[in-house]
Amino acid sequence: MSTAVETRLRLELYFIVSLCVAAVFVELLAAVSVLKPASEPTASWFQRSGAITSVFCIFAQLRINNFLESIRGSTFAESWVLFRLFNKQQGTISWVVTLFAIWGAIVWGYGDLMFQYFAR
Repeated sequence: MSTAVETRLRLELYFIVSLCVAAVFVELLAAVSVLKPASEPTASWFQRSGAITSVFCIFAQLRINNFLESIRGSTFAESWVLFRLFNKQQGTISWVVTLFAIWGAIVWGYGDLMFQYFAR
């Protein structure tokens, strides 16, 4: 198998992981009130970060689905090599993206209450 193909697929995995990191980073920034307007409560600002987290997770899930199609290949031999090489990483990242998406939805819906509860 070509190392150029493997490199391209590894870069795609790194990009998907960076989307996951950005999804979490947005919530951390919101929790410490970075870029928060003065008139906005921090709890509400944190709640809104859940929407951005969900958007990042949607993009990451779309990319991981395309990645799965890429490692399946067009022929059986090609498919088997790439699938065996990247299937575990793809599955793990897919689960992480799903968990982050669920977390983003919870924060989006109840983030203000969670922030107030844990801020005590």
